[in-house]
Amino acid sequence: MGNDTVKTIAEKHDKTPAQVIIRWHLQNDTIVIPKSVTPSRIEENFNVFDFELDALDMKRIDALDRNERKGPKPSEMNVR
Repeated sequence: MGNDTVKTIAEKHDKTPAQVIIRWHLQNDTIVIPKSVTPSRIEENFNVFDFELDALDMKRIDALDRNERKGPKPSEMNVR
């Protein structure tokens, strides 16, 4: 959430970095499960449907990928 690129995009849209990342996932049709127990954060996480990231925003966030996943790649999971 402290990434300068994400923070700049968040400021551009008057959103939080978390909202930008959630929106990026939605626009990429990937599953995102935001986690919070704080009512205000839960509401904030839901308020991502009133803006869209443009192609440049998406490209800038895509460029942050360092191919360093914290978990398995969904495309490589063996689901039965």
